[in-house]
Amino acid sequence: MELPTNLDKKLISYLSNLPSDYWNFQCDDVREYSHGIHGYPAMMVSLISRNIIKLTNSIYDVNSVLDPFVGSGTVLVESMLAGINSIYGCDINPFALYLSKVKTTLLNIPALQEESAKLRENIENMYVRYKSQIEHADDAMRQIYGLDLSAKNGWGSDAPKYLEKYKAENYFDIDIPQFKNLGYWFKPKVVLILSLIKREINNICDRDIRDFIFIAFSEAIRLVSNRRNGEFKMFRMPADKVNKFDPDVKNEFFTILYRNIQKMAEFESACQSSNSTVSIYNNNAMSLEDIPDSSIDLVITSPPYGDSRTTVAYGEYSRLSLEWLDLFDLSDKEIRGIDKILLGGQKYSPDFKYDISSRILESKLTHIKNVDLNRARDVYSFYADLEKAIAAISRKSRPNGYQFWVVGNRTVRGELLDTDKIIAEIAEKHGLIHIYTFERNIINKVMPSLNSPSNVSGVKSSTMTKEHIVILRKQKKL
Repeated sequence: MELPTNLDKKLISYLSNLPSDYWNFQCDDVREYSHGIHGYPAMMVSLISRNIIKLTNSIYDVNSVLDPFVGSGTVLVESMLAGINSIYGCDINPFALYLSKVKTTLLNIPALQEESAKLRENIENMYVRYKSQIEHADDAMRQIYGLDLSAKNGWGSDAPKYLEKYKAENYFDIDIPQFKNLGYWFKPKVVLILSLIKREINNICDRDIRDFIFIAFSEAIRLVSNRRNGEFKMFRMPADKVNKFDPDVKNEFFTILYRNIQKMAEFESACQSSNSTVSIYNNNAMSLEDIPDSSIDLVITSPPYGDSRTTVAYGEYSRLSLEWLDLFDLSDKEIRGIDKILLGGQKYSPDFKYDISSRILESKLTHIKNVDLNRARDVYSFYADLEKAIAAISRKSRPNGYQFWVVGNRTVRGELLDTDKIIAEIAEKHGLIHIYTFERNIINKVMPSLNSPSNVSGVKSSTMTKEHIVILRKQKKL
């Protein structure tokens, strides 16, 4: 094991002398610039990245940054603000890649404003043209077609069929999405207005501006859907609330769009002196094939807390946006299968053999296995994948380059899984040295306040209240 370097000691000294609440950012704006243009589950707090970059840059020159679990692009945005030369982000969730691309693409703000004004005019004109058909759609489905708009079957399962019939009978010419359970998540009038908005956005010629506006559309989709508020997974409102729900779709969309334009204008202004090159790849963190070996000065990342099925379901969160945007040539099966290809998505056999480089995890897993074999398989699958990711990320780091891992320690079947300590153990096998770990209180992070660690229906516990930031360093070449 290498001895701590002078830079290690300087880093540890600085961090250990900070006030205990330094990393909480309780009163700070964590959704400024393009950070705030779209929600995303368990987003890393932007000021964590900002302060890590500032600190690391103060002890050596940081010319390249990598986030192998790019998510909503927080690290990439902060790296641009810091003027880092080469910025890399990787993910395998298509929506994460799309959102990160939009958040890091600087736009001509006057051109964006002009296109948005034209878009609003076109949408309003089309709405006036079809106002009667749109406004009477819900009543027609109930009274003429005899449908219950809160039912899973009928409208819920066959909405496209009924809408095509309604269009033909009412001379309403606009494309309707054909994805599964469209009516379960959206009422008829909402579908028609969203379809109208989507058509007009697609008429915008400038691809970067079109993508930017589609992100506002994506956020509006969530707000006007029948999904329960504050949920990352796919849970619908109760039937009585669905029947009463009557969102102002156009207003929601334009409110979000104008807010986003203001945030992008502020971001563009803040990045005027930046010459950063941002590269975003559809790479699995367990391979990172498009990232050059030994090239990364600084890694900042926040991996999932566990497998998507039992923690934060990134694929479920992205599903409606991917189905509506229809930009990635993905089948419905592929969209619904995203969570299965993320960390821990593979289900191991009941007689799996333990071969992860962590004794702490082995002890915890033995206890979980004695209580619930299936949950033990979930846990093992996640950490097996995480070790592969640590190995790949190590290959991409340059010798003496630092890595900052922002992690949460979750509880499974009564066992606290110390992911911070587990990562430190695994890192040793893959040419990394554990330098220091510190913690912060979770105040601003976007995540549910309750979850179900036991997976027993109705049994809820508070989610984690602290994050741990693990600092690793790539060993010097011998």
